[in-house]
Amino acid sequence: MAETHVISALVAKRSELAGMVDHHRKEVVRLLQDVKLLDATIRLFEPEFSTDLIKAKRHQKRNLYFKHGEAHRMVLDILRESSKPLSTKEIAQEAKSRKGLTEVNERDFQATILTILGRQKKSGLVVNIGKDDAGGCVWDMV
Repeated sequence: MAETHVISALVAKRSELAGMVDHHRKEVVRLLQDVKLLDATIRLFEPEFSTDLIKAKRHQKRNLYFKHGEAHRMVLDILRESSKPLSTKEIAQEAKSRKGLTEVNERDFQATILTILGRQKKSGLVVNIGKDDAGGCVWDMV
C-alpha cells in the first residue's frame, strides 16, 4: 500500500496543476474575447477586411539573463578577446562571470549561449570548428 505522505504530495501537486489549468483556460477565453472585439473594430473601419488572413505573431519568452542584444555582443567580445577557440561551456562560464551571475540554471544558460552562437553562425560571424573532449561545440571568430 502506498505511503500516505506520497499520496498527500501527489494530491497537492494535482490540485496545483488543476488550478493552473483552470487559470490558463480562463485567460484563453479572455484573450479570445479580446481578439473578437478587435476583429469587430477592424470591420467597423474596413467591412471587407478578412481578419482570418492575419497571421498570429509568435510569442517569445523574455530572456532571463540578458537585455536585448547584450548576449550577442558579449559572446562576440568573449571570442574576440580569447587567444584560442572556446567551447560553448567556456563561453557560457565567461558570460556568467561577466554578468556576475551565480544562481543560474546551467543548462538553460548554456542553451541561451548556444542559440546565440547558432544565430551568429548563420550570419557568418562565428564558425563551429569541432568538438571538445566532452562533446561540446568549439567556436571561433570568422
